[in-house]
Amino acid sequence: MNDDTPEPRQVRSTIGGDVGGTAIQAGAVGRDVNVTNVLKGREHRPLQVERPPHDFVNRHDPLEWIGSTLSSGSSPRVVLCEGPLGIGKTTFIRKIAEIHQDYFSGGQLGFEYRRGLYEDPDTAITGFLRALGMERNSIPNTPAERAKEYRSLTRRRPCLLVVVEGAWEPAQVRALVPEGNGSLVLVSSDVPDLDELLGDPRGAHPHSLVPLDPEHARALLESRAARSLESEDPEAIERLLEVCAGLPLAIALVGGRLCRMGLGSATTLAEDMERAPSAPDSAEELRRSLGVIFETSYRALSPEAAAVYRALGDWPGPHLDRALMPLLGDEGRWEEILAANLVEMDTHTLRFRHELIRGHARDRAEEDGAGRRRARLTAMLDAYLVRLGFAELAARGERLRTLDLGSILTGAEDPFDGDTGLAKAWLLRERPTLLSVVLGSAEQGLHVHAHRFAELAPALYLDHRFVHDWATTAMVGADSARMVGDTAAEARLLSLGSRPLTDLGRHAEAGARLDRAAELVEGMDDLMLRASVWEFRGRHLAETDPEAAIAAYDRCIEANRASDLPGSERGEALGLLFRGQARVRAGQAEAAVVDIEAALTRFEGLSESDDRMSARGRVWLGEAHAAAGRHREAITALNLAIEGLGARDQHYYRAEAYVLLADLYEEIGASDEARARLVEAERLYRDLESPRAAAVAERITRSGPTRD
Repeated sequence: MNDDTPEPRQVRSTIGGDVGGTAIQAGAVGRDVNVTNVLKGREHRPLQVERPPHDFVNRHDPLEWIGSTLSSGSSPRVVLCEGPLGIGKTTFIRKIAEIHQDYFSGGQLGFEYRRGLYEDPDTAITGFLRALGMERNSIPNTPAERAKEYRSLTRRRPCLLVVVEGAWEPAQVRALVPEGNGSLVLVSSDVPDLDELLGDPRGAHPHSLVPLDPEHARALLESRAARSLESEDPEAIERLLEVCAGLPLAIALVGGRLCRMGLGSATTLAEDMERAPSAPDSAEELRRSLGVIFETSYRALSPEAAAVYRALGDWPGPHLDRALMPLLGDEGRWEEILAANLVEMDTHTLRFRHELIRGHARDRAEEDGAGRRRARLTAMLDAYLVRLGFAELAARGERLRTLDLGSILTGAEDPFDGDTGLAKAWLLRERPTLLSVVLGSAEQGLHVHAHRFAELAPALYLDHRFVHDWATTAMVGADSARMVGDTAAEARLLSLGSRPLTDLGRHAEAGARLDRAAELVEGMDDLMLRASVWEFRGRHLAETDPEAAIAAYDRCIEANRASDLPGSERGEALGLLFRGQARVRAGQAEAAVVDIEAALTRFEGLSESDDRMSARGRVWLGEAHAAAGRHREAITALNLAIEGLGARDQHYYRAEAYVLLADLYEEIGASDEARARLVEAERLYRDLESPRAAAVAERITRSGPTRD
């Protein structure tokens, strides 16, 4: 019921799932421990920047200028790629990433800030740390420490490309500048607020993109029309190019129209666009030209395809899962919209080619009336909830839920076939949409959807510390649950939301939410939910007030013992385990040993044994024995923990156990044994990109050479 352990089996749904792991061989204490390819398959050189389109044209001068600035021995550089909307900044940046892929040996990272959503650099940094190879449990708990580790990690990784799009404040860029020599930050900018970066000590360099010249504009138009334009009326082609004003976005849309309309269509299309300004030379006229092009492309769609376009405009997320496309229209309607270049599609998702097109589609959606729009959006959200439900189930297995997941999924086909890896990959890909559907549902008054999405979304957040997303969705979800009178869901979301708030250092707010959750569940028949809330409260208090944490765990254990629901036995075992850990901190070593041993006995007696938590518990048992002065028992417990954690690929906790073993050996004067355990811990931490590796390495150095 916390961010490190699986939840108890769900209360109301009997659907289950297993999470697999890869076993490794581990020796007992005093023997060599052989860990091979701990991070087998992990990609340490991320390539997050998408490829440019195949018909990229021109931009030779700016590409050459960017290339001339690259030097592996120089300090990190920041380049502002400026220009009006639709000028092709994103495509230009993607082209740089492609042609200089070999130079960027440190990898390519990308992040897009989205207006209207709460975004700060910490969200990007957290994702970057994971992409650079840092194991989840190695990521520090506070934004300040995460920023520090990002600087440290990138200092050891030269020639790294960082792409930042959508930033509107200089701080959103500064925090993402890597430290490694030869690194480059490319910022897509269309707001004047970023000009402040030009005065930074490191000195950002502006580079404005200009519209395509006539030759390259015509080449791109021919590419998108998929035919030679020689047979078209030259004056009509010139008029179309004039309206497009050298903007690649506009040219792509007009080319799509020509492709769909066929030979001899340039004259008709030019007449359709007669309302566009001539030779636009200002930002407002450029925007008007684009608006005319959007509207002309929209009016050319069949009524059925136009309805699909409007429906997509109402979708709150930045992209739409392709599995939801049939819900809006058949394949032919989508082919129309794709051919018009209004949307683009990859293997998994579909999205508008530009936010300006998205805005146009949203405006056109008003044609359908409030009632029809609400019904359509509700159907889309229902389908997305099913997909999210299957993903959450595969990722987390049986756990406490206040929503009846079984009834939501009844009759639906599992798109992941229970595959945990596929489900987790989908959740990570859907990260911006998860936040958007919670906020969008609440904004539309669809509060049941909002709190259901918010309760399922932690399937992503528990694996990836997107703490701002988590805190926001939990807060909005709890408010929505309160709006519809779902007390259980409100309590669940208040308690779940305490975890990211604690990570963000907002301890008072986390405590207040847990207080409210405790009030809501007091006297509630749902004993498992009561137990969960008190466990979260104990977790929140464990570091600052161990005595209060012990009292909270007492309530958790009491509620689990009073319940006869599936999962209560495991819930009691977890409560005992965490209470034992709190008792170590409170100086109650003997009582801690009793609690932890009782928890381990209960784990072993479960119908489905939990080797993972048993191994974690033995680490804490070792701590408790050590605190009680029983070194032999502590060493035995820690060795068993190391073996069990190795079998479950829990290498971060395994490293912790090695450090604890080293502490014990140092206490009894076995310095060589202590050093050997520190060496194992340092290697594991280093492989996991953990910041603790440096501290352990320093400790090894201080310990001196091994005695013969």
